[in-house]
Amino acid sequence: MKNQSLHPRSLRQLLLAWLLPGVAFILVASGTSAYLVASGNANRAYDRSLLNLALALANQVETRGGRPTLDLPPQGLQILFADPFDRIHFAVYGSRGELLAGEEGLFPENAPSTFQGASHGLFPRDISGPDAFADGKLFFNSRIRGRDVRGVVLVTQKDGHELTVVVAETLAKREKQVGDILLSIVVPAFLLSAATIALVMFGVNLGLRPLEALRDRLSRRSPVDLSPVGDSGLPTELQPLADEIDRLLRRLDVALGAQRHFVADAAHQLRTPIAGLQAQVESAVQTGDTARLPHILAAVQRLSRLVNQLLALARAEPGALPAQRTVSLRGLIEESADPWLRMAIERNVDLGFDLAEASVVGNPLLLRELIGNLVDNAIRYTPAGGEVTLRCRRAGDGGALVVVEDSGPGIPPGQRERVFERFFRGRADSDDGCGLGLAIVRRIADQHGATIHIGDAAVGGARVEVAFPAPCDG
Repeated sequence: MKNQSLHPRSLRQLLLAWLLPGVAFILVASGTSAYLVASGNANRAYDRSLLNLALALANQVETRGGRPTLDLPPQGLQILFADPFDRIHFAVYGSRGELLAGEEGLFPENAPSTFQGASHGLFPRDISGPDAFADGKLFFNSRIRGRDVRGVVLVTQKDGHELTVVVAETLAKREKQVGDILLSIVVPAFLLSAATIALVMFGVNLGLRPLEALRDRLSRRSPVDLSPVGDSGLPTELQPLADEIDRLLRRLDVALGAQRHFVADAAHQLRTPIAGLQAQVESAVQTGDTARLPHILAAVQRLSRLVNQLLALARAEPGALPAQRTVSLRGLIEESADPWLRMAIERNVDLGFDLAEASVVGNPLLLRELIGNLVDNAIRYTPAGGEVTLRCRRAGDGGALVVVEDSGPGIPPGQRERVFERFFRGRADSDDGCGLGLAIVRRIADQHGATIHIGDAAVGGARVEVAFPAPCDG
């Protein structure tokens, strides 16, 4: 379950898992900040209105007989305090704390000490600090008759008299304003969120459409269609993927082509010897002629060699047996020398060895097949009484060399590339060759990154040199 949550099953899920939470966070953050800014501005506007009302009350104070008085007619009170939503409370105090007008008990009881003349009243919970009245006013939150209020305490001078004005109002307007602000933010934010999510999903689907089109193009192909996909019409990000698919298709085409050629060549090459062997066996059975048995045995041996070389060619196809480990060429030759020596003795050929320590990175089975085909080919084409020499040594660049020289007829320069073709036989009079030996050698050499050079031997025949690269570090 943990892996499924961390790794969505599709690219679409991965994109949405990254985009949608970020979009939701941005929308919530922007809505919250807009709400805080709007509600803050509204509260400041209402606070200014309270302060203006307090200033208007202070301006209505008159001095009579050396004492401040405030007489407001009912019409004046109605003008100042008319509000269809909230109830407004006020009180105006003189310099000795005497109430000039308004309601008793509005003066904050925890106001600074210079204003403690009125020691009874309401307790505004947010009054604190010695600098609360530094600018002559103080806004506070409190309760009056069980209802929450917002108020202001104003300290000012009028005709040489110090006045303290307290004005408070209930919170109906403010709460309605907050609700209106919240509604004006939530509804557009919801619509914007829905539109943004829809746009993100549409963009993701639209962005993935080329990938789905590429998938559809590949799914409609037949198993034998290995033509390039191409990158026309694909976004830049998908072009490397299309190029890699094309390279893979080319490699598959090469591998399948090699397989088709092998099957066709094997069927063609096996048809004739099998038909001949069948004819000889049927004739011997019908006539009871045992003198044909040596010819039948020779035909069976040729057929067995052809099958073995076809199997070796199949193993030498690209990707059949990859290089695996470091192989000592000297040890490999010494382990494999017995059948080569028996074959040389049967044909009266002097087979010699000049071996030095040399190593390559490769597959021992294929390397044995490579050297065996070189030796076998040299012995078969060397006349009786001739000689074949097999050498191996370390090359100057850190690689390894395998050299086979013989005293046979050699290979003409014009045929030195053609001898690596399948079933090519330079001499039509050779007894049992099938033209696969050097083709197998070339395939195995290519798999190991080796190069092959054919030249003239010092003893008059052919000289075949296989140069292996130096082993890579690590």
